[in-house]
Amino acid sequence: MSNSFLAFQIDAPMQSWGVASRYQHRESESFPTKSGVTGILAAALGIDKHAPGEDAAIAPLADLKMTVLHAPKQPKRSVQRLSDFHTVGGGWVDDWKADKNDLRAKMHTPKKAGDGSPFGTVITHRTYLTDTRFIVLLEGGTSLLEQCAAALENPKWGVWFGRKCCIPAAPLLPTLAPSQEEALQKISNLLGLDQSVVPVGEGRCEAALDGVWYQQDKPVSFGRREFLSRPVSRILHLSEKQTP
Repeated sequence: MSNSFLAFQIDAPMQSWGVASRYQHRESESFPTKSGVTGILAAALGIDKHAPGEDAAIAPLADLKMTVLHAPKQPKRSVQRLSDFHTVGGGWVDDWKADKNDLRAKMHTPKKAGDGSPFGTVITHRTYLTDTRFIVLLEGGTSLLEQCAAALENPKWGVWFGRKCCIPAAPLLPTLAPSQEEALQKISNLLGLDQSVVPVGEGRCEAALDGVWYQQDKPVSFGRREFLSRPVSRILHLSEKQTP
């Protein structure tokens, strides 16, 4: 089976790519994660995370080899961050028919910020990347990438970048090519970029090499929230890319 390359842009006022954040503080990785990109493809294709066989449906998407390039709108501008807060909870509603005297219910209900009693709200701090752009390069089977490209052009469900508030600022411009260099050249032309000056951010490979770290962002099932660790490498220039 022949392989192809699919390139598309991720451009939004806000993005958030969580890896291991929990509870009150939700940080963002500095570049799109494998789980985030897989989620974008799954939503575009209309894969229901609660449907039977969801794990089998997303497995081919999660197995695609991926490289992420940082392509800021302003030259030499680093990724900027915004910290915001949200309230979680809000008390029990009648539809839940919950017993406030139930010990288990109290343990699993956010406490009020004031007197510490349960059945209230808590504040969570969440980090976003602001006003930046990335190019995602995926390598895999030609047939699968053709399906993904068509879905990104006309997604079945809404596409967002990490959270529902992070909607695209521009079309994703999915671009297919037989080689990585040609895919990058095509999307650079569409975006009006000079390929030779497109700054490469964090590159990601699927094999353990020197200088890698392990990140638990390869999805097994979104419905069950199951993820595997995978090796991630960082590269500085396209000419220095490492072969997966």
